Amino acid sequence: MSTIGGLRGVLEAARALRAGGHGFALALVTDTEGSTYRKAGALAIVAEDGARTGTISGGCLEPALVMLCQQVIADGRAGVTVFDTRGDDDLLFGSGSGCRGRMRVAAWPLPGAGDGLLDALLAADADGQSLALVVSFEGGVPAWRRADREADTRNRSLLAARPGETNRRATTEPQVPAAPTEIALRIAPVPRVLLLGAGPEAAPLLSLGQALGWHLRICDHREGLLGDARIPADVPGQVLRPAAALAAARPDDAVLVMTHLASADLEALRALAPRPVPYVGLLGPPGRRDELLAMLTDDERAALQPRLRAPVGLFLGGDGPEAIALAIAADLQRHFHASP
Repeated sequence: MSTIGGLRGVLEAARALRAGGHGFALALVTDTEGSTYRKAGALAIVAEDGARTGTISGGCLEPALVMLCQQVIADGRAGVTVFDTRGDDDLLFGSGSGCRGRMRVAAWPLPGAGDGLLDALLAADADGQSLALVVSFEGGVPAWRRADREADTRNRSLLAARPGETNRRATTEPQVPAAPTEIALRIAPVPRVLLLGAGPEAAPLLSLGQALGWHLRICDHREGLLGDARIPADVPGQVLRPAAALAAARPDDAVLVMTHLASADLEALRALAPRPVPYVGLLGPPGRRDELLAMLTDDERAALQPRLRAPVGLFLGGDGPEAIALAIAADLQRHFHASP
């Protein structure tokens, strides 16, 4: 079973099912109201046999999600349902979650109506770009299209609940919207993280990053460190010095400078100064940071300082490689999901 989570895990599972010629359904949370475990843009897939990748709730709605997706696969056409846990009857006779929220979920079969959506998601992921969509519900059948950036993504007021809607307990019966509705939403790209240095905290950090669904790669000029058996086998690793690693690919969303060598860290900081990397994390104590920054030019320091997290990581307490990895992962997660 794959240890990759998040959107990346869903996309990789969908890619594998498609390559194997298996039928499945792609489910998308289109809009929510109140307290819900997942929000608009969350994705999941369900195979013909009921195997699921991705979640829409803490587990209470997943059996109904599987039923919806299997019905979509059997019918060969898209479907939609509303999970409404706001009423007391749902607490007693429905999902029992007590979340007091409402969630609409659309599902498309593959092969079939969902192929274009999966292609768009995979292309956006390959390009490191967000995907702006508009989902409509004419006649109770969900349809999607790419958003017109000049219009649809500017008008997001349609995310509100429909007027006059009554409480219903969670159900897998298709719910026909009271009126034609269009919903604009944006699916954020999967973060890309580069580790410069394969020290003892690298392996646990890579494992955490995989569970969170990040695209990861690691580079170190010391080949022996990259041979650490704890480093996940499917994380790309290259024997490169920091400057070469940064020149070898497009800019990442975050670069972690953690070689434990002052000369290599300095090389990395100098190479990062002119590069548009939003998050630069430097491992090590404040005194070491100050010494490294003092070796940079004024222009290099000015370019780095608004993006530099040093010492990198949230202060959570504890010490050792695993605690350091957790602190770094927590700060990265906060950065990637900060409000614009």
